[in-house]
Amino acid sequence: MVFGLFALGGLHAPISGDVWSAELGAWQLATTGEPWIDEVAPEQLPDQWTVESSDSGALWTAVNRDNGHRAVARSPGVVLAAVPAYAIDATVSGPDRLSDLPGSLTAALLSALAVTLLAAAASSLVSLRVALSGATVLALATPMWSVAGNDLWPHTVTTLGLAGMAWAAARERWWLVGLFGGLGICGRLHLAVIVAVVGLGVAVARRRPAIAVKVACTSLPFVGLCSAVGHWWYGSWSPSAGYMAGDLAAWPATRTWIEQSGDVAGMFVSPGYGILVWTPCLLLLAPSLPAAWREAPDWVRALAAGGLGYLVIQALLNPFHGGSGFWGYRLPLEALCAAFPLLVLAACHLGRWARAAFLPVVGLQFAVMLIGVMFGLAHTNKDGSPWRSNIIVDALIENPPAFLTIVALCGLATWLVGRTVLGRPSVSDRDTDLRPARRIGTETSAP
Repeated sequence: MVFGLFALGGLHAPISGDVWSAELGAWQLATTGEPWIDEVAPEQLPDQWTVESSDSGALWTAVNRDNGHRAVARSPGVVLAAVPAYAIDATVSGPDRLSDLPGSLTAALLSALAVTLLAAAASSLVSLRVALSGATVLALATPMWSVAGNDLWPHTVTTLGLAGMAWAAARERWWLVGLFGGLGICGRLHLAVIVAVVGLGVAVARRRPAIAVKVACTSLPFVGLCSAVGHWWYGSWSPSAGYMAGDLAAWPATRTWIEQSGDVAGMFVSPGYGILVWTPCLLLLAPSLPAAWREAPDWVRALAAGGLGYLVIQALLNPFHGGSGFWGYRLPLEALCAAFPLLVLAACHLGRWARAAFLPVVGLQFAVMLIGVMFGLAHTNKDGSPWRSNIIVDALIENPPAFLTIVALCGLATWLVGRTVLGRPSVSDRDTDLRPARRIGTETSAP
């Protein structure tokens, strides 16, 4: 079901050069076996895109310093992820023109898998009912649907890596934690921060250095893979060559500490892209986080702490609004997925009033995501600063009857389904919703 809803994104072509660039790279590799896009004809591309430069409105590309060929400037994981889909599409439909459909379907499939793995991880902490309910909220009431599951963004790969890490850590498969972490690193190199915090944090908490060694041994080779791809595509052994080739490489040096603090704050509270603006159910969960933290296993704490550190670093490396061409926010998605097991635990500690308000708020979030996906809406940054504008308000002003009707119907549907699945809210429910934690040695210690 989740895959089918995610696949709705394939009905609308993306408007972001980030997505088209990744899809162009995957299509070129699948059809020619090489990354070079020099001879791609204009008629093979969507009408508004060109491979000539990475200026605004064009695709993100870079010239290989060794051979002078041009390749797309994206992280290797997001490009390689869609190569199988484009190979199948070339066999069925022919390799003559770039289509966004294989890329969108790849994003839908990988994101649905990520949600499934997170649900499986959470089921080791709470009842299956609560784990599946939480995963459904994450899938359909956050930009996991409108961004990671909608188009081929780096977050499609990174969230899958984080979900796999959570699933493997819940089962104490530390080799797999590193393997999935390495997969996420191929999407965003600095996801290594989360991998390191989990590996070292759990190892210290349990006084078992072997855990950190296992995580490192299976994750570090992916950094080498990124370096090898960077040398092939850009003539540079830097594992971040795809991003360093663009203008964003110089972004941090242009920001004062006050501006950088504003970038971090913008991740959370800016009207245009703030995670608390688009996902207000987090405000209802916030008072329960201390109780959840006290009872959380070490891997849950480490994953959440690493996600928060990653979010701060992301804000320092990239403009907090994350560009344009998507509905909602995208840069905080990794932190949201990393905190998911902790948030599910927090949901079991909601007070009476917070539980009563939770379903209506989730219904509102679901309606907003559905509107964006259904109508192919996306940020274009045309209305000024994200501190002064909000695309949800713009959509409401443009068509109040349709917007309010969808919100009302989604809210009612969410309330009815939630009451059927979860029953009448009661504080005592948390005693049956929580599962006994697996505690080994000093596992309950903070990482």
